[in-house]
Amino acid sequence: MIRVSGPDAIAIVAPLLRSPQPLAAFPSHVLRRVGIVNAKSGERVDEALCAVMFAPRSYTGDDVVELSCHGSPALLRLVTRWIVGGGARLAEPGEFTRRAFLNGRVDLVQAEAVALMIGARTERAVALAARALAGGLADQARAWRDTLVALIAGLEVVLDFPDERISHDPEAARATIARLRAEVDRSVTAARHGRVVHDGISVALVGPPNAGKSSLLNALLGRDRAIVSPTPGTTRDVVEGTVAIAGVPVRILDTAGLDVPRDPIEAEGMRRSRLAIEESDLLLVVLDSSVSPDLRILEETATRARLVVLSKSDLPRHPDAADLENTVDASTVRTGGTGALLERLVQEVEQRASEAGDEGGIVTSLRQLELIEALSESLASSTSAFELMPLEAALVDLKLALRLVGDVLGIDVGDVVLDRIFSTFCVGK
Repeated sequence: MIRVSGPDAIAIVAPLLRSPQPLAAFPSHVLRRVGIVNAKSGERVDEALCAVMFAPRSYTGDDVVELSCHGSPALLRLVTRWIVGGGARLAEPGEFTRRAFLNGRVDLVQAEAVALMIGARTERAVALAARALAGGLADQARAWRDTLVALIAGLEVVLDFPDERISHDPEAARATIARLRAEVDRSVTAARHGRVVHDGISVALVGPPNAGKSSLLNALLGRDRAIVSPTPGTTRDVVEGTVAIAGVPVRILDTAGLDVPRDPIEAEGMRRSRLAIEESDLLLVVLDSSVSPDLRILEETATRARLVVLSKSDLPRHPDAADLENTVDASTVRTGGTGALLERLVQEVEQRASEAGDEGGIVTSLRQLELIEALSESLASSTSAFELMPLEAALVDLKLALRLVGDVLGIDVGDVVLDRIFSTFCVGK
């Protein structure tokens, strides 16, 4: 697909097409079969499908021409070179969506949802990105904005005309802020879970040498990613792979065994193992169930989120291993031997990704998440200001909240409060 957007798009592409009907006369949003030719020699190079979308009814809001050519990279480069030679230029990354935003075709939330959709790595992440693209967060933000505009406008009138007893009273305003803050807090929680679905989580396999970590990594990934050997210390560096669990990308890290290093290379491998421990969301502490467990590793990881995995459960269990509590058995040689571990992993992932499923869930960019977190804080500050400070102080926090909502949507809210005051309350009549 080659897409050309801009006021001169039709004029630039038209010389390259052969069709019974001129390109400018094509009906909008209809596919037509065309020939693509060298504009100078007239030599035909491809049969393609062409669609014209006339402004403003296009994705970018400008005239758009789309050519669906055959998939040869050489052919696409050739046609693109001819289009550029005719006066177009190559688009910058994200430029079509940026133009759509600037021309009012999408708001900033929807524009960022396009990037989220492109980066989605699981079906669950695609579903959340599609919800954002359809306006899920944007609709919420616009509702918050309307509430804040009405609230601020009413309180401004109370300040300016305290004896007239018009518009809002402070108690009603406090109740409105509490309701709004509860809605924002729910969105913050949903957005944090949505970020987990989109970004995924990291799980590190840690334990002593020869505990079965590499075999477990291969079993979880369903392919041979790490070298497996009965010789302790085979894994010297962090080996990783990614698998989808409960619709969430899970990055699994196989680390070097933790023990007393025998040489500088082993020492470096263990240093990297401990770095992986610090950077991971969950640890799988892998212990060989057939030998006495290394309690030092249990002590070292006691403060981290973890699952204790007793590997090689197909072998006779050592009595000391039988005394460990809250463990899960795993065997990489027995059919279904990792089933219990996968069930626990699903529970752990779901707990981090969503407490109540994806119904009503949202995914945001990090920028949006930071803004709605700040919005929650400003609403909390305005609640405290109502109780402890003059009304003017609460208005400062509410106006900050309004600016933050505007930043989420990518709009200027500078004059909207004044517009609402004059149109609704007729001040100065």
